Amino acid sequence: MEESEKKQEENTYKHFWLIVSISILLVLGLWIWNWLALNEYPEDTRGTHGDMFGAVNAIFSGLAFAGIIISLYLQRIDLKNQFKEIKQTNREFKIQNDTLHIQKFENQYYKMIDLHRANVNEISIPFFDLLGDSPTSKINVKIEVKSPNLILREVTGKKGFVDMAKELEYCLEISLDFFTKRNDFKYNEKDIFSFAYSIFFWGVYSDFAGSEKIIDEHQELVKNHLKQEQSNYKRNLYQGNSQEINTRYVPFQGHESRLAHYYRHLFQTVKYVTIQVESKNIDYSEARQYLRVLRAQLSNSEQLMLYYNYICGFGQNWDRLGKENYQFFTKYRMIHNIPVDRVVFVEKPRVHFRKYIIEEIKGKDSLFEWGDYES
Repeated sequence: MEESEKKQEENTYKHFWLIVSISILLVLGLWIWNWLALNEYPEDTRGTHGDMFGAVNAIFSGLAFAGIIISLYLQRIDLKNQFKEIKQTNREFKIQNDTLHIQKFENQYYKMIDLHRANVNEISIPFFDLLGDSPTSKINVKIEVKSPNLILREVTGKKGFVDMAKELEYCLEISLDFFTKRNDFKYNEKDIFSFAYSIFFWGVYSDFAGSEKIIDEHQELVKNHLKQEQSNYKRNLYQGNSQEINTRYVPFQGHESRLAHYYRHLFQTVKYVTIQVESKNIDYSEARQYLRVLRAQLSNSEQLMLYYNYICGFGQNWDRLGKENYQFFTKYRMIHNIPVDRVVFVEKPRVHFRKYIIEEIKGKDSLFEWGDYES
């Protein structure tokens, strides 16, 4: 590359010194010829004859002025070409810079997806199971035997979200039953949902499980009922009886240690993609494509739990309930595959997002895989 540029520069200036030399010799030749010609005339007539060459001087002066104009014009062309080259260089630099930004974003994004998978795989909920032909004995690992009839196992990964959804729905059902079917209790559903989710999230014995909007003694009524259900679960487990709550583990012990980091990291991953749209590193359609990859990692039960987390107030910033004006569920379709008919007790997703469906979607690019309108 350097050799070709050097040759091109040599070709550009190879006639320069020849032209300069010829010009100097021409000027000197004319001057000598003028001097010799005037020497042949008497001194008193040399001035008259010398005036005859004034035209020659005028021609050379005019040619010099024309040369200046031509030089300025050539210089203007040269500057224009340089400006084009600079623009082209800047354009190429921008393309390279944009490519580096995309590469950096993708490297970070796919690392975050790997971390999400790791977070899911690390979810583990221990439980006791009866020895025998239990279906769980084929999918869980034996840890230690506690009695001749019981063995300690664990629900791991995505399977944990199936049971957690059942546990949360039971908390919602009991709370609604206590607070809405009695005339002396006047609480709105939003506060009831938040209270029920706090029990599910922190555990029935945690001091964090509660609500400032609900009287303490009313909270204790629900908590005591759930504590009794927990005791019955343990007793029935050891006696081999069927459980009213259909979870493989003892319920109401809390899931903060499992879900807090999971939800934080998932939220930051989605936010990281949407920030790229705001920074104009990618456009909206590209962001949707990237987030489809992330959403493909979420099981239906995970999306169901993500909606419960949002509608109960703990994860309200995922969409319009929050103060940040994010639209991760609507504009970016992060619960597109949610099994809408499995949502119980709380407001259905189609109802909750009805205004967005009517005003923004208008029958195109449906918000939910199973359809946007109630059948």
